[in-house]
Amino acid sequence: MTAKKTPTQIFCNAKFITLDERLPEAEAMALAGDRILALGTYQAIKDLAGEETKIHDLAGQVVVPGFNDSHMHLINLGQGMDGADLTKARSIQDLVRLGQEYKAARSDSTWIIGRGFNEENFAVKALPTKDDLDEISQTQPVFYTRVCGHICAVNSKALELAGINVNTDDPPGGSLDRDRETGEPTGVLRENAIDLVRNLIPSPTIKDLKRVILTASRLAASLGLTTVQSNDLHGTRTLINRLEAYAQLAASGELPIRVELQAAMPTPEELKTYLELKKAHPTLGEKVSLGPLKLFSDGSLGGRTAALSQAYADDPSTSGMPIFSQDELDELVLMAAQANLQVACHAIGDRAIDMVMDSYEKAKLTEPGWTARPRIIHAQITRFDQLERLAKLGIVCDIQPIFVPTDLHFVEARVGRELAQHAYAWKTMAKLGIRTAGGSDSPVEPCNPLWGMHAAITRRGQDGLPREGWQPKERLTAQEALTLFTSGPAYAAHEEEIKGTLSAGKLADFVVLPEDPRQINPDRLLTMKVTATCVGGQIV
Repeated sequence: MTAKKTPTQIFCNAKFITLDERLPEAEAMALAGDRILALGTYQAIKDLAGEETKIHDLAGQVVVPGFNDSHMHLINLGQGMDGADLTKARSIQDLVRLGQEYKAARSDSTWIIGRGFNEENFAVKALPTKDDLDEISQTQPVFYTRVCGHICAVNSKALELAGINVNTDDPPGGSLDRDRETGEPTGVLRENAIDLVRNLIPSPTIKDLKRVILTASRLAASLGLTTVQSNDLHGTRTLINRLEAYAQLAASGELPIRVELQAAMPTPEELKTYLELKKAHPTLGEKVSLGPLKLFSDGSLGGRTAALSQAYADDPSTSGMPIFSQDELDELVLMAAQANLQVACHAIGDRAIDMVMDSYEKAKLTEPGWTARPRIIHAQITRFDQLERLAKLGIVCDIQPIFVPTDLHFVEARVGRELAQHAYAWKTMAKLGIRTAGGSDSPVEPCNPLWGMHAAITRRGQDGLPREGWQPKERLTAQEALTLFTSGPAYAAHEEEIKGTLSAGKLADFVVLPEDPRQINPDRLLTMKVTATCVGGQIV
């Protein structure tokens, strides 16, 4: 071990879990500015110190690479913290009460907005309708988003403002729930139909966006996240304000974490705009970069809009909802490939996964110079033949272990025993050589990476059930789970040269924990608190 520079900081008296095969563990770490200078024994690192070197004694704690969430929605997380929190609702009556409380507390709001309800937690598993939400207000529009983000419920005022009535056709890639007798919309909107109302909500100002980004990013930092890959760009309507909010935060140095933005650009025209913008501004400052094209190929399992190859076992009237035709998806992926832009495509159902793999394979054959690693976000309901094909095509899977504590209660009922056999197949993915990256899809689920690790290791709910874990053959080891939330996301984003391990030359992004997460009862991860989060050598 040699080093030419004098360290600006040294962290010592700790166990450093590097995840670098060349030096798996170390006793001390030296930094030079925002980079790691060297790791090694305490004596060797101490010998590098100069008069100005700051020494940090970590009192026997544990240091791991900074956690990285491979897929989330930072702005939505902040906005959810700003709106009515519906996550604790256990009935439609709770949803009404929470909306009434929000209305009373926010008398200046023109819209009543809430997020996070899950009817699977209700005694009567029914979605709220316009009649239910009219009890909150008949004069203000109410807009409630299901936890998955793929279904919304609105009141009569919102339907009126959007011009939605019995004569309104379903938009492409979306649908309106209707009363079976009258044909009247019930107020439940699925997939692209959500935009009929969502586009009426006043766009937040740059000041509003900065506030919610800071709220969410400070929460992320407190949980040990040093990087998040966030799908915060949704079409061109709000693009400029969102980019400007991030640019201002990056320029002012207020942003505590690093953010790679994923851009949902669902039309060729919008994708062209993004490609031009990304070429002109690959970054928005030291901590913010423009990342892959994000596409939604289907919906959610909870809302039965994930596209399956067969009918839903608990609702034979539907097999889900592809958002694009195969030709439309092929066109967007090929456009990205021609620009060597990475594509990260949301696909939950096995039919949607087939469609995405077809598009990726066609693009690779047409554009052999497409070197950006194609990604599938979620990859939940998979057949074994698909897993083999994912490995063959070199597709990175962005998986969300934190989904399992919620979904284990209904997966088999939704898709049937045969399709559920290889669902959430993380260990099989590892055995087949499929690269995986861990995320939360927050605010769909909490963005605590320690909770994500717990779910990956145990495949249990936080109530400890089922005791052996759901489909225990797919459990990961603690080492694999730690890698999933560190080096896995770095690889997915083509950043393995600067992130993901504690190695000389890489960014000084790391987390201090009170215990070794690999050597404790996994349930301890549910209560463990991060001691410190360090980004670029600075404790944030």
